[in-house]
Amino acid sequence: MPFAGTIEDFMTDPYSIYRGMNSEAPLTPVGPSDYIVTDPGLILEIFENHTKFASVHNLEGHFPICDEARTLLDDTLFYRGALFNEAPPAHSAFRKTFIRPFTPAAVDKLAPKIRDLAVEFSGDLQGRNGFDVMRELAFPLPIKIISDMIGIPEDDRAQVKQWNDLWLALQVAPLPPDVQVQAAGAVRVYEDYVRNLIAEIRAERRPNLILEMADAIDTPSTVHQVEDIIVAIRVMIAAGHETTSGLIGNAVSRLIGTGRWAQLAENPSAIPDFVEETLASDPSVQSAPRSVEEDTNIRGITVPAGARLHLAIGAFGAIADENGTAADPDAKGHRHIGFGHGIHRCVGSHLGRTEARIALEALLAAVPAAPRLDEAAPPQRLPGGFVFRSFSSLPICW
Repeated sequence: MPFAGTIEDFMTDPYSIYRGMNSEAPLTPVGPSDYIVTDPGLILEIFENHTKFASVHNLEGHFPICDEARTLLDDTLFYRGALFNEAPPAHSAFRKTFIRPFTPAAVDKLAPKIRDLAVEFSGDLQGRNGFDVMRELAFPLPIKIISDMIGIPEDDRAQVKQWNDLWLALQVAPLPPDVQVQAAGAVRVYEDYVRNLIAEIRAERRPNLILEMADAIDTPSTVHQVEDIIVAIRVMIAAGHETTSGLIGNAVSRLIGTGRWAQLAENPSAIPDFVEETLASDPSVQSAPRSVEEDTNIRGITVPAGARLHLAIGAFGAIADENGTAADPDAKGHRHIGFGHGIHRCVGSHLGRTEARIALEALLAAVPAAPRLDEAAPPQRLPGGFVFRSFSSLPICW
């Protein structure tokens, strides 16, 4: 039975919707050629079959784009597939060019810097009675870290974030035509900026992730060009910022909602496990798309070639414990796939976990009393389609 709800319903409570869908069928039509997959075992099967269910079309947008915006985008890299969404060997070869700063060893070395920034952003709250978790901590912390790693100049970061937000909105949100046209125009300007930045970094030999990827172009085993770096940078900013800021906000909301603030403040060693709990119960990434490469029968349902499957990461955590489905081996007892699964599992998972853990440590230490949500300024959710679940603002008070 097709889903009759709206994107707004998903923003309010996706988990009851997932359970309702899954009680009817393992996958549910949500559009002419889109399906949400909610059965945990089936989600894992599709994640693991990257030949029949491909990621290469993931960056082509989830909603229809008007003709005027599409004409503008046809002259950009918007529809160029990201190499890390390809199948091996291109996927593996490109991933090697940027993996180093995301390894556990590299992230552990970065932890003191993350801690200093988290403490700075949390600030001295003794003289205050309120704090916006998103605006003051969850947004600035991960964007600072990922921008430093990539090599985005400090003075350009606000503009780069605005460009990236417009590009991401085209990917995941149903925008009115005039906003689509505005965003499409910004995509070309954004790409020109990144192309020039890559040239500057190569010429000046600034040590950062862009330089590592650019230098790899000249190696014998290269599979990428400058255009592939531009595409990758957009995804890295979104993955390194939006997913982590959403995780931090969702964790704080859950902590307050379950009445466990004081408990965790007194026992900070339990924070890593609480991060895993949030990844299982309220992940910031709600789904991962896969394109069906050939007509396929999935649990008795014929799904045509070209259809898009939205693998409901949020449904996995909501339903997996009910049937004992295995998941992330690093999840410390919480069954989840909050960072994906299979060969395309998020390369920045250790960084995301570390940033969320340290942000919670800093905030729990800084807030002078157990907070509550601010009734005068209720939390606001970002429009994230079927993909993201995050707050745009999360005011707390005490």
